[in-house]
Amino acid sequence: KQWYQRRVAITAGDLEKDLEIEKRIKNDLEKANGLLEKELLDKEDTITALRKQCADVKKLNLSMLNKVQESDKKLAERDMSLKDMESRTVQSSSEMTDLVTKTKELAIENEDLKKELDELKKKCYEMESSLETAVTGCSVEKEWRENLQKQAVSNREEIARLRAEVTHVTELKSALRQLQRENDDLRRSCSEQETALVELGDHLSKSKVKAEELRYNVDMTKENKWVADKETVSCQQCNKNFSVSRRRHHCRNCGGIFCHQCSDNTMPLPSSSRPLRVCDGCSDLLLQRSLAPSS
Repeated sequence: KQWYQRRVAITAGDLEKDLEIEKRIKNDLEKANGLLEKELLDKEDTITALRKQCADVKKLNLSMLNKVQESDKKLAERDMSLKDMESRTVQSSSEMTDLVTKTKELAIENEDLKKELDELKKKCYEMESSLETAVTGCSVEKEWRENLQKQAVSNREEIARLRAEVTHVTELKSALRQLQRENDDLRRSCSEQETALVELGDHLSKSKVKAEELRYNVDMTKENKWVADKETVSCQQCNKNFSVSRRRHHCRNCGGIFCHQCSDNTMPLPSSSRPLRVCDGCSDLLLQRSLAPSS
């Protein structure tokens, strides 16, 4: 029982340690999952912002294209006006010079606008590539998150199994405590019965001499007779009823039926070469007879 108790205690301790480790792993996984969700939300916000910037750039490109087209239209109109002015008047050379200057400025502005448009296109292309990279990273993180969730599910199942084992061990402990309590109760009962038997033995030892004297007088007046098992239901000395635990025993000297406590003696008899069971009265009588010649 002590080995079993130690074994149960060690198993329960190991299971509790494993359960604490699984709880720590679960907490770490939950924290990692929370951090991943937070990073995923941050990246989704970044992607949304990039998409918004892309849309703004596209709008800006459209507006720049519209401006370039308008400037081209203006240039065409101005070229037509210049041709009309050249055909109409030769005296407006100063105005023509101004118009040429403005045309050159517009051309420079057009080139600047084209350069800006090219730069915006490059930026848009870079943003689209970064957006694709972010989307790819999000897919990888989603796969990692799914793997973590699967691992968390398996850990939950393992924790449930360990909890069931801990519950079983707890039930075994409670059953063992109940058995220990019953064992303690039985020990107390046995000790009380032994104390009562000792007191009865003391009382019987005091009254045994008188009973033996009376029995001796009676036996001397009666012939020895072998008593059948059916003729008596109790011990002829202590008068206790026979049962499964208190069995009948015949005295090989007087033939009476006694319990084990009242016939726990062996004496040599003339009818046998080895000592036989005799009752307490016959034992004392035979001892007195054997000691009488020597005294």
